[in-house]
Amino acid sequence: LRLPTHKTTLVFFFTSMALFTRSLAVTRVVASQAAQEFSTGLSFIERAKTLGAKALVGSFSHRDGFDRVLKNLRVDRVETGRVTASLVVDESLVNFYGTLHGGATSTLVDVIGTMALLSVDASKPGVSVDLNVSFLSAAKKGETLTLEGVVLRHGRTLGFTEVSLAVDGKVIATGRHTKAFPEHKHPKPAATAAAAHDPAPAH
Repeated sequence: LRLPTHKTTLVFFFTSMALFTRSLAVTRVVASQAAQEFSTGLSFIERAKTLGAKALVGSFSHRDGFDRVLKNLRVDRVETGRVTASLVVDESLVNFYGTLHGGATSTLVDVIGTMALLSVDASKPGVSVDLNVSFLSAAKKGETLTLEGVVLRHGRTLGFTEVSLAVDGKVIATGRHTKAFPEHKHPKPAATAAAAHDPAPAH
């Protein structure tokens, strides 16, 4: 790069460079904010499909539906076939006795199991066909849950996962979650469909 030598030209050159650098920095900030706002409005399934399973790491991404009960869930790590997360049991998740509600436990098995499947194939969240939970102990309000979801088997039509919930290393519940991967059938072209209903006459 050959720099100009005239004093006035030098001042103009360095001023222009400073303005350009500042403009570039502002553009990067705006782009980052826009990307963050875009991803924040996605459900965790949409987020994984759009940005990849690794994008699940961090605060739980949800829409304003039932999943919002897990608004404080944090995904700590995503590996192929395995997801770990953490969640503080707050007032919205406890039952009459002040411990983690069974429905919340089942929802966690559903969500963490689905995330584990997404870590294998982000395009296939599946639909639930079976979910069972074993309640071994209770988690009290204020305690932190450590969650782990593992894919036991990932086939063409079915995915099987196992999820564990623990407090201070002690497992308080385990769940098994099975999901189906429906095949999306594409409609036949109009000409083909018409031919199927109106076969050519025999000669």
